[in-house]
Amino acid sequence: MTPARRARLAWMHRWAGLVTGWFAFAIFFTGTLALFDTELTRWMQPETAIVPYNSQLTTQALERAQQLLYEADKAGSSPSFLLLPEPRDPTLRILHYDGHKFVGPILDPSTGKSIMARNTEGGSFFFNFHYTLRIPSPWGERVVAGIAFTFAAIMLSGILLHLKRLMPDYFTLRLQASLPRCLLDLHVITGSAMLPFHIMIVWTGLLLTAENALPIIQSSATVPAAQTTATTAPVHWSPHASLALMIQKAQTYLGGPPSYVLFDDEKTTISAIRHNSLNANDSTVVFNSLTGQFLSKTAPASDLEDIYYVMSGLHISRSMGFLLRWIWFVGGTVSTIMIASGLVYYTAKQKKHTQPTFCLVQRLNIAVMGGLVCSSLSLLASNRLLPAHWQVRSSAEIWVFFSVWASCLLLCLIAPTQKSRQIITWAIGLAGFSLPAIDFIAVPLAQWESTLHLTIDGFCALASLIAMGYMYSLPTSKHHD
Repeated sequence: MTPARRARLAWMHRWAGLVTGWFAFAIFFTGTLALFDTELTRWMQPETAIVPYNSQLTTQALERAQQLLYEADKAGSSPSFLLLPEPRDPTLRILHYDGHKFVGPILDPSTGKSIMARNTEGGSFFFNFHYTLRIPSPWGERVVAGIAFTFAAIMLSGILLHLKRLMPDYFTLRLQASLPRCLLDLHVITGSAMLPFHIMIVWTGLLLTAENALPIIQSSATVPAAQTTATTAPVHWSPHASLALMIQKAQTYLGGPPSYVLFDDEKTTISAIRHNSLNANDSTVVFNSLTGQFLSKTAPASDLEDIYYVMSGLHISRSMGFLLRWIWFVGGTVSTIMIASGLVYYTAKQKKHTQPTFCLVQRLNIAVMGGLVCSSLSLLASNRLLPAHWQVRSSAEIWVFFSVWASCLLLCLIAPTQKSRQIITWAIGLAGFSLPAIDFIAVPLAQWESTLHLTIDGFCALASLIAMGYMYSLPTSKHHD
């Protein structure tokens, strides 16, 4: 590669990474947390801890769920669906989409009794933020798709720039060097050490966002459906045949316990997730909702379809086992560190400049990255501090999240850079260290599960330790190359 071509490639990598880096950090950070969205939801609803993990789904509970479905249908509610008990969440949930999230009653799978769990966004907030940035649909999905395409180009340029030193970069991290050099080493080693993961997660993300990136495909596909809906009279969606009997038959057809049940157009669709698998293709059987008669079963996928489902499963990780999920969590954390170190490296390298652009970038780095971590911890803390049975507490949690983030941005714009960094770091430390204590006081020990509370509280405290360590390590890195 000629020096001129290398310089142009470095310019593109630097500026494209700077423009999209803040969005990419938020996407990777929330996507990493979304790997455990079900566990976060269960932590944010401690009342569900009364249901043990080995609970069995009974006919009594299904009859109660069917009654609630019929009442919702009679009241004119939008179609609901059932989330059946699974190892990650042993409760029976009746959910419908309210335009922004899935909400609905929670039942004990053994008795069918309603569980008065607190209203919360749960872990689905991070999942939704990951692919929409909380921008109204469909623009949020399209923005994320555009960032995914740009990030793929940034990753390719980074590989080309460091191709000759790819292997040495695995073992180069000069912690005692100047701050810019240390940050560059951290950026390169996190990029090269997890390079296969970065490539996999970016390109599978591109596959999932391609339709949103090309809205002409999406709009042409949805026009006939919209026309059909406009000319079709509404029908009742709740099942009239025995739901328990249909699920029992479905278990025979599926060869295992089903995972969720959908209701639409007088059909009941029962599906099973392939647990401990990378294939996101769910096995499905369809019954007539009125008679309970078996109608069809999904045909085996073709080789090309299986490739698509495996790539989807690699990114969504919905059906992964416990070990793979933690490996993906480590990979997402490393990707987030790679982006953060690249953004901070840019400002550290330009620290001698006094142009307003560099000062603004430095302030935005603190506001976006530090503010997002602080607001995420605040969201978890608000789940414990707000009244448990407050009807609007879910919206209040989101209000707390964005208010804290906006406050961090305002602080960074009006206060000196070093001062705003210290305040936000101390806020992260205070929120992270206080959350285990708040959890211990607010949630009775009888509702603590085996490891869930300890794990999440422990990670919050770890985030505080890392933030405080980062702040105290900065003064030792004042020397330059």
